[in-house]
Amino acid sequence: MNFEAPFVSIYFGALLLAFYVWMWRKPAQSQAAMIAFPRTVWPGRVLIAISVAWFAYNLNQVDLGRFNNLKMALWVAVPLGIYLITQYLPDLLSVRGLCTFCLLGGQSVLVAVRWHGSISQTAVALFVYVVMVKCMFFVLYPHLWIRAVKWMEAEPKRRQGALLSGFAVAAALLICGIVSL
Repeated sequence: MNFEAPFVSIYFGALLLAFYVWMWRKPAQSQAAMIAFPRTVWPGRVLIAISVAWFAYNLNQVDLGRFNNLKMALWVAVPLGIYLITQYLPDLLSVRGLCTFCLLGGQSVLVAVRWHGSISQTAVALFVYVVMVKCMFFVLYPHLWIRAVKWMEAEPKRRQGALLSGFAVAAALLICGIVSL
């Protein structure tokens, strides 16, 4: 993968901007969607399946030395792992699946923009690291997603602060990407 850091920065900025505009324009709908997302079943199953397969692909690319012959077990372990995770860990699976997907994707984005050497590379790296740290907490404690949304929506000033900080991050990513072009 060879992405140019300015385009990745602009992409993340536009994506965040669209998300926060949706939150700003439709507060009731966005709150209901963010509270309902962790309990939805199929997005979690799909995201976990993609994440487990992606992890197995990454593991298959690594030289494991004398354990290389165990890579054949991935053909059995991946479907079995997907089945076991979706059947025995169904609660808040969507949050775990989204965050696992973001962790794997974050690593790929960091590798892709590593050698660009511009301000957009720094902005993308900082953004990705913050998202990855948040995702690590949400994988371990997915109930914090619902608590965070309820906490944010409890008072209008908290919601305004979250929207303003989201718009600021989106604007910073867009500006860094445009300046680096």
